[in-house]
Amino acid sequence: MNSYQFYKQEGNQYIFKNQPVFITILCLILLVIAGLIFNNARTVSLIMIAVVVLIVINFFTKKFIIDMDRKTITGKHTIFVPAKTYDIKDFTNFQVLATKYLGFITTNVILSIHFEVDGKEKYLTVGQALSQKGIQKMVNETEDIMKINEPGNEYNRPL
Repeated sequence: MNSYQFYKQEGNQYIFKNQPVFITILCLILLVIAGLIFNNARTVSLIMIAVVVLIVINFFTKKFIIDMDRKTITGKHTIFVPAKTYDIKDFTNFQVLATKYLGFITTNVILSIHFEVDGKEKYLTVGQALSQKGIQKMVNETEDIMKINEPGNEYNRPL
């Protein structure tokens, strides 16, 4: 049995572990700024506190589950969008989106998984990290769980 850094295994279900470091840092920064400007700009401060509350709620409702018994992937990225489920056979590729500051400092990297369903491209966000190295580990674990690169399975795709 494999031990995964980004997934928790429950039988043949692999549940993505939400990454609290980025969210914690973001929330702390926003709360400190809100506290510093509270006397001068109460409305802005209260809006920032409300945003922090939404970020925390979103953190606990976000999910990404790979179910190898049903051969499906279920994802829910925000509290405002319902959970979506796609068949693994509809998988097409991964997409890595890196946000750069001043053109060369990576500040955020997001991993998405793409599907083609009824001729339309759909995607789910898997996770995010501060570096491309962390995202590469996420891709490797997700491919390993989905058994994408194993020869002889129906999901094998060219690299």
